[in-house]
Amino acid sequence: MRIDFILTWKKLLLAAIGAVVLAFAFSLSGMISIAASSGHFAPVGWFLNWSMRNAVARQSLTISVPENIDLDDPALVQRAAGHFATGCAPCHGAPGVPQSPVSLSMTPHPPRLSGRIEDWKDRELFWLVKNGLKYTGMPSWATQERNDEIWAQVAFLRALPEMTAERYAELALGGQRGGEPQEVGGETLAGLDGIFENALADCARCHGRDGLGQGAKDAAGAFPVIAGQPEAYLLATLRAYSDGFRHSGLMQPPAKRYDDATLTALAKWYAGQPVARDSREPSESPAPAGQISEAEAEPTVAMADGIPAQIFPPDTRSGNAVVSTAAAGGLPENPEAMRDLGRKIALEGLPARKIPSCESCHGAEGRAKNPHYPYLGGQPEWYARTHLELWKEGTRGGTEFSHLMTPIARNMSEGQIAAVAAWYAEQPTGR
Repeated sequence: MRIDFILTWKKLLLAAIGAVVLAFAFSLSGMISIAASSGHFAPVGWFLNWSMRNAVARQSLTISVPENIDLDDPALVQRAAGHFATGCAPCHGAPGVPQSPVSLSMTPHPPRLSGRIEDWKDRELFWLVKNGLKYTGMPSWATQERNDEIWAQVAFLRALPEMTAERYAELALGGQRGGEPQEVGGETLAGLDGIFENALADCARCHGRDGLGQGAKDAAGAFPVIAGQPEAYLLATLRAYSDGFRHSGLMQPPAKRYDDATLTALAKWYAGQPVARDSREPSESPAPAGQISEAEAEPTVAMADGIPAQIFPPDTRSGNAVVSTAAAGGLPENPEAMRDLGRKIALEGLPARKIPSCESCHGAEGRAKNPHYPYLGGQPEWYARTHLELWKEGTRGGTEFSHLMTPIARNMSEGQIAAVAAWYAEQPTGR
């Protein structure tokens, strides 16, 4: 028997409508298996995983590791270790820490990352950490505004496959548990009940109980120094993280985890920690306005926007004999010029560029007038530079006084930001 069939647009439309109706009818019947206990039918599981990998590979094509990011930097690895312990290890496990039976009962269950990191490119890891994965329980980063934190997490993941249990405990747990066997997920749940001692242990993973930050030798300076910062500033900052006014995928989750009484106790604790003084002396103030210091006493001193120019030695010139210490066009090549520029911005400001002196607010007198202003001396160079750049981009957020920094940072060039961050990093902690 022969059946003649002519395909028309009307028949195609009816077929499409029929398919939609059939799908809704099947869903309404409740026959679709959504039980995690049943897992995926093998072909379905393969197809979903294949689709996921294709999506990550294609959608991460425009991502590349920034030039100023070194994924082998021990300080960068250290910076994300504590977050991994609290945000990732509960599902994925860690060196010396088994996965929880709860996470292994998920569909799909989270993989143990130590043997899987090598399967992904750097850009793909960045995309996964930043965006997460739908229908898997893999969350996106808590804020989309902090790519620098995400690259730190990628650096930690890259180091994970070769990490021993002892090294993991040192990096992520403050070394408090050494090589002792870890309970499943136990070390990741500290502070969930809001008890102060557990909360402090949670903070200490990164900042240490003394507020000076974890990390030594090559990993030194991985975290900002919070010891001895004004209590009002610390509490306002923790509340800003908790309320989402200040963005950080590393800080927002733990700050949100605790009640206000616990945040208040934490601020009081760290404000009361002694600032570790070192042998460094504060850089001397530049010569008074209108005078030329000995370092500037060259045969010829050019002027730019009313600011004496730094004359570079012949071996550091790049086609220009004279470069302004305001560094409007970029970073000074001469280390001494770099230091002088940072000192000038910190102590005098650049009035012609609407950049006030940093010390007018952050110095001892400024902090005495307003306890919401932190000290900057001794803070890691990367920290001050990163946050000035965030203010410059308009994405920093923070306490009720944060908005004061936005126009200042926007008036600063990249060279000026780098110079003042480097100068403060060389100053005694707590200055």
